[in-house]
Amino acid sequence: MKSGLEEAVHLLDGVEGISAVRFNVADVVRRDLVAKIVSAYDNAK
Repeated sequence: MKSGLEEAVHLLDGVEGISAVRFNVADVVRRDLVAKIVSAYDNAK
């Protein structure tokens, strides 16, 4: 099942004034737990 956020990002791609920023583990510097969550989502793709 596709997430609502993923669908919104796809539908709004190319709409002027709207952009999406994608983060990865290297962007997470403050909390190990957040890095683990980001890694879990990356590995699930």
